[in-house]
Amino acid sequence: MRIPIALAAAAVLHAHAEAPAGDAIRGKALFMQNMCYTCHGTAGQGGDRGSGPRIAPSVFPWEGFARQVRHPREQMPRYSGKFVSDADLADIYAYLAAQPAPKGEALPALLR
Repeated sequence: MRIPIALAAAAVLHAHAEAPAGDAIRGKALFMQNMCYTCHGTAGQGGDRGSGPRIAPSVFPWEGFARQVRHPREQMPRYSGKFVSDADLADIYAYLAAQPAPKGEALPALLR
């Protein structure tokens, strides 16, 4: 059974709507400062050496994003609230969510 695109898009928008407000410009600076780009690329497009997965522009829901940053699986370092505040994390999330889709990719893979 295929999920209608409009329904799937609404689910993604709802997930993003639950995210705290963030400042994408500040988020970019924090993404660079915390060295996230070394594995995930400068725009979250994924590492060129396969070291980190693509995390933008189709950012997964806020709750999962925050959980992965705070309690990562695999080789990603842990970023506790002591080092990256919840407000900083919301800014990073806003930066990643603001990234445009690559050319030729109209919908996130999740919605296809």
